[in-house]
Amino acid sequence: MFPVILSVAGFDPGGGAGLQADLLTGSALGVHVCTAVTALTVQDSVEVHSVQVLDPLYTRDQMEVLMADFSVSVVKLGMLGSAAMGRMLAGFLDRHPDVPVVLDPILRSGGGQLLSGPDLEKILLSELLPRVHVLTPNAPEILSLSGADDLDEAARILAECGVEWILVSGGHGAGVNIDNRLYRHGVLHDRFVQERLPGVFHGSGCTLSTAIAAGLAHGRRVPEAVDAALAFTARAVAHARALGRGQLFLDRAAFLSGDA
Repeated sequence: MFPVILSVAGFDPGGGAGLQADLLTGSALGVHVCTAVTALTVQDSVEVHSVQVLDPLYTRDQMEVLMADFSVSVVKLGMLGSAAMGRMLAGFLDRHPDVPVVLDPILRSGGGQLLSGPDLEKILLSELLPRVHVLTPNAPEILSLSGADDLDEAARILAECGVEWILVSGGHGAGVNIDNRLYRHGVLHDRFVQERLPGVFHGSGCTLSTAIAAGLAHGRRVPEAVDAALAFTARAVAHARALGRGQLFLDRAAFLSGDA
């Protein structure tokens, strides 16, 4: 059967991140993406101007009807927006224990705007991480969630919450190369070093996490899914375009065209 992913995330009217990024990524990677909306945003390529988090019960209803109708292979979680949304999702995932979950713990927008609070972070640690198969934080996010000053220690702390795999993306760092680190049960499993390209990119984290979910939906093991997702995201970043006045928008179609 054609693989199906359920993406639970926020709506980006600019089409570069959130649910729209997940739809474009899934289309390029041969999966169908169903979507459940957690929040509506007013944002452009420069910044997020406002966020309206939906009633968690409304999001739950979206998910329930989709799970009943489609054979969902993987659930991908993006921006949640509230502790109540996180708590609802924990209960929902309890009812679907056989479906792997990829969580992109979005705490801030690319422009730096805070998109979560301490209450949501507590729910992520205590209720959602035990239900997550692959966590995909960037370096600032995993340090914030763990309270650690070191990535290795941060991975050990979050692994104690129950998550098996953690991919720490290195795009927010400095230096010539990006150092992406994959941990299993808090122990470094692999490192993926990529060239750092100039610019600030819109939706790269959403793209990476959804590409991992697509790989899992196609039957890949986590390390292979991560490797392929990083390569896909790097190609989309390399072909990014300036469509607005701010961040560059990834070109996920570059994967289909085979452009280097």
